[in-house]
Amino acid sequence: MLQDYFSKSKSLFYSLLVTLPLFLIYEMGIFFMFQTGISFAKNGGDVLIEEFIKMLGLNGYYAASSIFIAVLFFILISQRKNFKTFNINYNYLFFMTIESLAYAYVLLFFLKNIYLFQGENFNWLSNFILSIGAGLYEELIFRFLLIFILAKSISFILKTKEFSSLILSIVASSILFSTFHYIGEESFTPISFTLRFLAGIYLSTIYINRGFGIVALTHAFYDLFVIFLLS
Repeated sequence: MLQDYFSKSKSLFYSLLVTLPLFLIYEMGIFFMFQTGISFAKNGGDVLIEEFIKMLGLNGYYAASSIFIAVLFFILISQRKNFKTFNINYNYLFFMTIESLAYAYVLLFFLKNIYLFQGENFNWLSNFILSIGAGLYEELIFRFLLIFILAKSISFILKTKEFSSLILSIVASSILFSTFHYIGEESFTPISFTLRFLAGIYLSTIYINRGFGIVALTHAFYDLFVIFLLS
């Protein structure tokens, strides 16, 4: 059973299932705050995807959520094609949540109170929604997409072996992940940059070994822990 859990919990299908609540909470939270006039900021990862889509001459406002929905349907089709079933072991989803909480506590022990989402402000509700969005969209960009793209590019350009390309892509994506958090108003400090870089390495390791779903939950849980500690 343990081997089956580690195999299935790493799959895209279970990653989709466990991150779907993050997607719904974030998107409904943004919609609610917009409709009620509550001050808010969209997650930096979400905005980054929007700006990239706008550069292509398209309307990017709902780009991130549209991409997630598109990936959702792709994964469901693949699951049906490859495994002929949509059977779900709900115990696995519970264990994935507990596992993510454990990883988040480890991260909290080392980082203490450094935010891992971009766009932090003094509105508690907005920060709560931003934390959820960070777990989903920042991990989608810096782990799910960027590590794959960088690893393939490095392998093609430098002709390195797969493992070497993966290590270099993890280091590069972690540097970009740390740098990304200074796009807004936060001032750069060597300590916070280094800690965020190491957090990027840690989250990348979780992603490679345990999949997108668990690393997204870990990231979201960590930021939620920090909000409660600083509130």
